[in-house]
Amino acid sequence: MPHILPTTQQLLVMGGDARIAPDARSGVNRYGCGSLPDPELRDFASSTASVISTAAFQAADALRIRLENDIPHHTSAMLYQRELSRMREELLALCALGDLPDPDIVFAASGTDLHRIAAQLAHAASGRPVLAIMVDEAETGSGVFAAINATHPATTVATVPLREADGTPRRTAEIDAEFTATAEQAHAAGYHVLLIQTDISKTGMIAPSYDCTAALRQTLGENLDVLIDACQFRIAPATLRACLAQGYTVALTGSKFVGGPSFSGALLIPALPATRLRALPFPRELATFSSVADWPDSWPVGGILKASGNFGLLLRWEAALCELRAFRAIPDADIGRFLHNFSDAIQARLADDPALSAVTVPELDRSVLVPQPGWDRIQTIFPFQLYRIELTAKHALDSAATQRIYRNLPIIQPRCQLGQPVGYGTERTALRICLSARLIAQATEHDGANALRVIDQAHSVLDQAIYLANSGSFKMCRPDSKTNFTLGAETLDTTSDAIQHRRIAQG
Repeated sequence: MPHILPTTQQLLVMGGDARIAPDARSGVNRYGCGSLPDPELRDFASSTASVISTAAFQAADALRIRLENDIPHHTSAMLYQRELSRMREELLALCALGDLPDPDIVFAASGTDLHRIAAQLAHAASGRPVLAIMVDEAETGSGVFAAINATHPATTVATVPLREADGTPRRTAEIDAEFTATAEQAHAAGYHVLLIQTDISKTGMIAPSYDCTAALRQTLGENLDVLIDACQFRIAPATLRACLAQGYTVALTGSKFVGGPSFSGALLIPALPATRLRALPFPRELATFSSVADWPDSWPVGGILKASGNFGLLLRWEAALCELRAFRAIPDADIGRFLHNFSDAIQARLADDPALSAVTVPELDRSVLVPQPGWDRIQTIFPFQLYRIELTAKHALDSAATQRIYRNLPIIQPRCQLGQPVGYGTERTALRICLSARLIAQATEHDGANALRVIDQAHSVLDQAIYLANSGSFKMCRPDSKTNFTLGAETLDTTSDAIQHRRIAQG
């Protein structure tokens, strides 16, 4: 029987945009990921994207087979609606939202599209010009600023920097004060305010603080909408529940922490604001990137949106749900224990290694929402500056050199992947080593027996980055020996218990 649908590998890169299209020569997309499993890759890049796992690919493939079997009997639009309805129910269950008034879940191809939708809904609800206030472009998804700015002629964007020129974090009080002043001035000028709270940013920050958001909601009331940009999905169910209970809309994706393929977004709209929005005329501008089934049945989208199917999005979400299902099966205590151990190991390495320097990440504080902190209080994105060591001096790598190392890591054995370089401060560039739900699931298997293996792999990724930064001029390092870097005529001794696991291959 001939295939009716494209292959699973082909579908996984369809229904998005050029960012997920594989390069004809390399076979990987703009995020450095192919559309087939790559189990040999040491993948610590979940702040950017992850290569699909074998289990997730099998789940996506099983869905494709089911769709292909059903196509002779149903239209593509009907199948798309059926599967998205199933996914809504599973996502609610996996996020432990069953006892809350069900939020409406809107699916979209990307986090960028989720921001567009939120901005359009804010304008439709207020009937006034909208000012969206968000963190600076360096700390959020690529294209978000431009996408919101282009949403509607009456929508503009203001940004707030999170770091000083030297890359150090600004004080939380200063960031909050700037968000507050901008929001209050916009309200006084007749704007409706869309406050976009990032949880978390590219370098792992929350901004503005949840205290600031709560205070602005109290001050501006219905003149302010809140979108929690949790597209990294590094929040525990208790945090998500608390955000929805406050009436905050939440943007999630399945392609960052969760580890699904890139381009799978979901916008969770709390029950009360969803009821109000459904009573309003539906924004026609959303027809350019949204279809009928992306929205729950109760929304008045008929005659505005097309009844079409995006099977690529279906398969990407199916893969993400496979990863999320495995992660949710892990007891929170086990997650927290491994996160603490991993964080301690990586922080010690970044502090002790002369070729590395941690980029400061403030404490993740959600206490105003969730008094009893969960696993999401623990850092899972570790940005760091890479150095080239020459004789007794060391030099921070510039953006171009950092980009070259990032691109070469998946090529040279052992093959590795880090989060894309991100600018911080005026002229600084960081790489990011990140935990994903998949890595945590691997580490906690067999009563945590794999935890040291995952931590050791993380060290080996840092080793490889240092090796590339220093042109391979290293001696072999052994776990029970001193760590020595050969630097021309001199050898720099950097012995430390925290970096005994380093293993740098001879170049």
